[in-house]
Amino acid sequence: MVPWSDHKSCDRSQFHNEPAAHAGPWNVADAQSAGVDVSVDAIPSAGGSAAQPFAGVQAFFLSAKSTNSLVANEFLVNYIATADVQTKLFEAGGRPPALTESFEAAQSDPIAGGFATVGANAVPMPSIPEMGSVWDDWGKTEAALIKGSADPAADWVKMADAIKAKLG
Repeated sequence: MVPWSDHKSCDRSQFHNEPAAHAGPWNVADAQSAGVDVSVDAIPSAGGSAAQPFAGVQAFFLSAKSTNSLVANEFLVNYIATADVQTKLFEAGGRPPALTESFEAAQSDPIAGGFATVGANAVPMPSIPEMGSVWDDWGKTEAALIKGSADPAADWVKMADAIKAKLG
């Protein structure tokens, strides 16, 4: 399994030799171009509780300092926020669209449908700089668990305590 932390290095060569990876829509094209038969499955339960992945989003924003906010707003509301453009963005980038109509249509794609199913139980990913600490500790612990060099119960608790300490 390719550990989460390894995805930050952008070394996609690992996809060739691994049976599984924890990733998101941003990694699908690279995995497929590496010849991997990609599917999206739910994260298994840990300790009997349903896993809840983080959900992240990308968005367009209108700057308060825009010199032409009327035209920019028109562009965002009446062009970017249309089903046709949202669908084209999905087709170009593979990330499920935010617009409900386009999102529902995109689910005919098994990868997007898989992310929709898994994401139904997701929680919003905090948009805070401290998430770097979370990913660092989490990735290192996950890699050690996958390699068999860590005690799952003890090291997961140690990881959680380290993250809590860093976050205050």
